[in-house]
Amino acid sequence: MKKLTGLYILFALLLSFSLLSFAEDTTEAENPASYNSNQITHPQWFLKITDWSYFAPARVAMLSSVKIENTADIAYKDIRVRLLFYSSSGPAVGQTIATTQGLLPVTVPPKSADTYLKGGITMGAGRQGYRVSDIQILSATPITE
Repeated sequence: MKKLTGLYILFALLLSFSLLSFAEDTTEAENPASYNSNQITHPQWFLKITDWSYFAPARVAMLSSVKIENTADIAYKDIRVRLLFYSSSGPAVGQTIATTQGLLPVTVPPKSADTYLKGGITMGAGRQGYRVSDIQILSATPITE
């Protein structure tokens, strides 16, 4: 009988030790600014461009009035984007004909939606027959301080 009681105690100790050793540190997991947080490693999951204005004066692609929504708990700056252009005239009407990448020099606060770059920013070469079909967020710099 003493042997069974000793085995039960040993089993209980091993079980409690294994539960303690596999327990996750929740304080680190709940911190949005921790190094392993998705908000740090994948800002494009939390930033969304919902509206914009595009025009091409003198063969220069100008992007203005960009509405950016941030659903994260941290702020971001220097948002790198890719613009996808399609043709509105000629034989390639409606087809994606060009892409360009650029940096939006803005700071987006956490849990916000606002319009930026109302004065416009140059995004490379463009034509009046080009239209922006989509703006993809490639990366952003998280602000953790």
